[in-house]
Amino acid sequence: MATLIQRQFIFLSFLTAFLFVISGVLTLNGHRLLFTSATVQQVTAKVSSIALLSIMGQEIPALSQSVHPPSARASESLTSYMFHILTGVQPGDWHGVIEQEVPGLLTFESKQGTKQEQAMDLLTIEYPQAVPNTGQAATAEDDQANATDKPKTETIASPPVAKPTTDGKKIVFVYHTHNRESWLSVTKMDQQTESVNDSKVNITLVGQKLAEALNERGIGTEVSTADIYQRLVDAGKRYPLSYAESLKEVQAAVQQNRELHYFFDLHRDSSPRSETTATINGKTYARLKFVIGKGNKNYEQNEKFANELKQLLEQKYPGLTREISSKGENSGDGEYNQSVSPGSLLIEIGGIENVPEECYNTAEAFADVFAEYYWQAERVNAAQPQEAKEG
Repeated sequence: MATLIQRQFIFLSFLTAFLFVISGVLTLNGHRLLFTSATVQQVTAKVSSIALLSIMGQEIPALSQSVHPPSARASESLTSYMFHILTGVQPGDWHGVIEQEVPGLLTFESKQGTKQEQAMDLLTIEYPQAVPNTGQAATAEDDQANATDKPKTETIASPPVAKPTTDGKKIVFVYHTHNRESWLSVTKMDQQTESVNDSKVNITLVGQKLAEALNERGIGTEVSTADIYQRLVDAGKRYPLSYAESLKEVQAAVQQNRELHYFFDLHRDSSPRSETTATINGKTYARLKFVIGKGNKNYEQNEKFANELKQLLEQKYPGLTREISSKGENSGDGEYNQSVSPGSLLIEIGGIENVPEECYNTAEAFADVFAEYYWQAERVNAAQPQEAKEG
């Protein structure tokens, strides 16, 4: 053993002297040093502490006892050690040889460890842990901060458009001079009077429907429930005096409410179904016609009003109206209570062969058109100067 140590010592001495000689020669010739401090540091760094302790432990037994059981690298021979220093390759470490020849492998750090550690290293390389994207997080935080700094624009919902209304004022009065006029689908014809009358299911139901439809459209409407027929019977008066009796009802309404301007006297005609029925957009209506009494000296105003409504009705409900009938003093009552207001009309809805539902449809359609007519007239009146209204 002593002889082996002596040989190693002699070999290292000659090697050291040889290196110093070569360095001196190269320095004298102007070449830079081959062995700088950095070079020596790199060489010594390749020598593990375990290897040095193992070598020194061969002369000093106490050091051998303090060293852990020698590993593969700790038990290296001197020849392997010198080969590793001169070539940079550890004998048996073919991975190191490949690293020097294949540059791409240098990006991976060569680690020595147990098989379990090497397996964990492979997993780490194959499936790297995700790194939180701090840039995105910062961007989200910046966006939130910017959103906080920016003034908030609140969307203010538009207030609902208020429906026009007469503000509780009643401007329309609906009544029935022949309040018991009914339909053959409800009752039979009276052979003595040749009329179709019923005390309960009659034209007054259509008047109530019209009043409801007008009120729903904001037009204040009153409807009379007076039984004119029964009044005549109770007073012993003849049927042709019905208009004189219904006029009392109209006058009483005017005295109670000076806001009334439109007076609609609803009737049921006696014409056949072929003349009194229309189908519009798949819906069946009882056709209506206006009757104008020329006994009223101002009947032209009533007639103009009727023509305006007829035109609007035909535009929206083609075929709903019939002709406008004008009657003088020798062809009926002649006046029909229309002298009360230029907005007075006698309206006959359907005939005896129609059914109540068809008359209700017509009442709804008439309310629809009259509401448009009325609100348009109100806008025109509101746009006129005050002087023109007073004139």
